[in-house]
Amino acid sequence: MKKIYFIGAGKVGTSLAYLLHQKGYQIIGIASKNLKSAENAVTFIGENIPATNDIYIFVEDADIVFITTNDDAIPIIAKNIAEHCDIKKGQIFVHTSGSLPSKVFEPLEKKGGLGISIHPLQTVASPSEGIKDIMGSLFAIEGNRNAYDVAVEIVKSLDGNHFFIESDKKPLYHLAAVISCNYLVTLINISLKLFENVNIDSELGLNGLLKLVRGTVNNIDRVGPKHALTGPIARGDIETIRDHVTSLKKFMPELLQIYKVLGEKTVDVALDKGSIDKETAKKLLDILDEI
Repeated sequence: MKKIYFIGAGKVGTSLAYLLHQKGYQIIGIASKNLKSAENAVTFIGENIPATNDIYIFVEDADIVFITTNDDAIPIIAKNIAEHCDIKKGQIFVHTSGSLPSKVFEPLEKKGGLGISIHPLQTVASPSEGIKDIMGSLFAIEGNRNAYDVAVEIVKSLDGNHFFIESDKKPLYHLAAVISCNYLVTLINISLKLFENVNIDSELGLNGLLKLVRGTVNNIDRVGPKHALTGPIARGDIETIRDHVTSLKKFMPELLQIYKVLGEKTVDVALDKGSIDKETAKKLLDILDEI
């Protein structure tokens, strides 16, 4: 049974500690600079696991050390561990950042450790949601090939799928996740502001948008993003797009640039789908170019 130590007791770290404990891994400690956070994580897991604000105390006893802090702290913690702890040859150090490369573990690798990143392609709003959503997710694995087997074993224990990614491509991978997840939140917020401008109650509007988005996601799941595209650009409704631009100029000009960029990219999708021809695409782009 592999012994795992978690440094960082946030939403992702707490969720993973809970799940891996449930899957038979031995969690030997959870650390956080805020001791109360570590204690809360232990309470959530529901076992008598030591909580500490001393990040070094369990490093040397662990087979695998997860550093699940915020991204900026990971390189600092790795460097400090390398300076203060005896690293066993082959000891594995993991972070779960989607954007940082495993190169941040270089100080530990120089002492015989193996650094790797295991990133769940998932949004975690809270540990209680995280333990449901992380299971079965897609995971990106990047880092020392000698740690691949252990990383794959961890992913399989979480019923996940995995792929291996090169270090220099991680920012692009992470950007894909940001666009489809974080920017979706931003787009919903923009839609609510548009609703507000026409006096639609925010709660009523949000409920309507969520139903619309769920229907869209279901369509994407069934037929793929290209064929799931509907709306005025997919139909080639020139005058509708012109009306959008006119209304934005009059009422919410601050949204013109985002409308232009998203519209241009949507024209590409509609062309790829085959629902509009090149002549219609040019007319649509000409309207957007007037912004």
